[in-house]
Amino acid sequence: MISIIGFCKTKLKKLSRKNILIVSPENWNHIFVSKHHYAVHLAKRSNNVFFLNPPSHRLKSTATDYTNLFQLDYQGFWPGLRYMPRFLQKINIRSVFNRLQKMVGGKFDIIWSFDNSVFFDFDALPDQVFKICHIVDLNQNFQFVKAAKSASICLTSSTHILQKLKLSNPNSHFINHGLNIDYDDVQVKLPGTGKIKALYFGNLAMAYLDWEIIEQAVKSRPDVDFIFMGSNQENFDLTLNPMHQSKLKLLNVKNVYFLPKVPSRELLSYMNVADLLFVAYQQKFHRDQANPHKMMEYLYSGKPIVATFTEEYQQFHDLIQMSVNNTDWHKIFSDTVDKIDQLSDEQMMDKRRHIALENTYDDQLNRINDLING
Repeated sequence: MISIIGFCKTKLKKLSRKNILIVSPENWNHIFVSKHHYAVHLAKRSNNVFFLNPPSHRLKSTATDYTNLFQLDYQGFWPGLRYMPRFLQKINIRSVFNRLQKMVGGKFDIIWSFDNSVFFDFDALPDQVFKICHIVDLNQNFQFVKAAKSASICLTSSTHILQKLKLSNPNSHFINHGLNIDYDDVQVKLPGTGKIKALYFGNLAMAYLDWEIIEQAVKSRPDVDFIFMGSNQENFDLTLNPMHQSKLKLLNVKNVYFLPKVPSRELLSYMNVADLLFVAYQQKFHRDQANPHKMMEYLYSGKPIVATFTEEYQQFHDLIQMSVNNTDWHKIFSDTVDKIDQLSDEQMMDKRRHIALENTYDDQLNRINDLING
């Protein structure tokens, strides 16, 4: 039985004791990203949180492993809704919203949407519902203007997206990615015989990855063990990423190791036994990857970081070894290996950790709460 908190018609004041509908483009069983972490941390603040999965063929509410946090499945909207007249769009959006409220047995105080392909016209919802449009990915560009314009507040972790949001809604603000500090401590031993362990984790079939410059770095540093951990390690689809040719070549290189993905709560243990962490995204995707979520986790480990150009962190050039052009990345990687002791001293590691610890999910929720009531 879901215990619904009494509906509050007053100003929000605090992000606690509210009924919150989180709209996510990824389902609850997806590897945890910002949407999931916000849901967990909001539930810890005595909110009832309902995590709405992408449309499916069922209508169901299911408890999660977290107190006050439920996942909802629903059947979506009329086909072709975005092409219909606005009054029909609003009718359907309001109808689906009411159906979800009926399913959970109460009214939502807040809708917090990370997906502007659904519920994209917040004007369809009751006036007393507070509407948050939170865009963290450039590819969330479906009904962008309509969602931004009709939101009570807009949030983003990208300066590029912020500029677009402000054109439609002046109440738009930059909120960096959050840091989850709830990790499991597990025993880890990384493979290989090299003195330096370089680690990357994530979706290994990601279209943005620059496997060509990674291959260059591997060839130039046979003394380094390169460890790739994540899903889709056996995906070499060239239509997805033409650079999978270089990824395929790495399979038979003796200092390259592919490990399966692990629960996100165990990632810190892997970073702690690595010597350096890296990101390598193709030059044409630098804007898309101006603020990758994993950078905050990398910083929390304190370990040296080698990165392709990452705009939101360029002010930390002394703490992140960053190339401007991808052609220089393998050289910067090699230089970082040569200076690993200097870059790994306790003062440098503490500075990296400090950046991350200023951006915990609790910190971000406090900032958002201040913006809402500012």
